[in-house]
Amino acid sequence: MTKLKFIPRRQILTAFASGTLTVLTIAAWGADIPVPNGSFESQSGAGQPFGVNVLVDSWQKPPNPGYPEGNGFFWVQSAGVFVGTSPSSPNPYTNLQGTQAAYVLGLPGAGLFQDDQATDWSGSMTGLSATYQVGLGYQFTLGVFGKGMPENSASLQLSLYYRDGANRTTIGSPTTITFNSTTFNPAGPFTLIDYSVVVPTVQAADAWREKISASRFLRRPVTGTDTGTWTTRG
Repeated sequence: MTKLKFIPRRQILTAFASGTLTVLTIAAWGADIPVPNGSFESQSGAGQPFGVNVLVDSWQKPPNPGYPEGNGFFWVQSAGVFVGTSPSSPNPYTNLQGTQAAYVLGLPGAGLFQDDQATDWSGSMTGLSATYQVGLGYQFTLGVFGKGMPENSASLQLSLYYRDGANRTTIGSPTTITFNSTTFNPAGPFTLIDYSVVVPTVQAADAWREKISASRFLRRPVTGTDTGTWTTRG
C-alpha cells in the first residue's frame, strides 16, 4: 500500500527502502502512515469494461484545465483505477500490492491528490489526516510505469504539500519523472518503479508545522496535449 513515512532527524539523508509503491503512503523511518486507498483497490474495476473504473475512493482529481468534453471524452476519465493482474489484464504488472493500480492519462493537468479536505467522487473527505510533526522528515513513495508518451518530454510530478486555507502549498522540491522508453520498456516486463519525494526534517519555524500532511501526483506541464498513460501504485 502507499505510505507516508516520518524519518528521525539523524536518518533523513539515508537511503529509503522502497516497496510501499503499491499503496500510497507517507512514511516515517520505522513508522508508516497509511494513505487511504493507497493501493487503489477501490472502487473495483472488476466487471467493468476493460477492468477500468473512473471512480477512485479517497482521491480527488484536479479540475479540467480547459479540455473540450464530449464525443466520448469526459474529464472524469483522465484518471482512475484498473485491474492490473492476471487473468483480467493482458499485460499484467508484476509487483502490485493487491490487484489494482491507478492510471493517469498523458494530459497535462491530469492527476490525483488527497488531504483531509479533498473530496472524492462521492463527495466524501477520507484523505490523509496526519500532521507534519517537528523533528520528523517525511517521504512519499509511488510505483510508476509510463506508456506511449513523447520521449524525454512527458512527465509526472510527485509532491507533498499542506493546506494554507484554500491553497495547496508544495513543500520543498517535487520529484519529476520524465518518460523514456529505456526506463519504461514498452515490451515489458511491466514492473512499476519506485519514486519518492522527501520533506526534510520539520522545524519549529516551518509554516507547515502541525499542518495536515497531503500528497499528489500530476501530469506536467499543465498545458499542451499528448497521448499515453502513467500507471501508479502505492
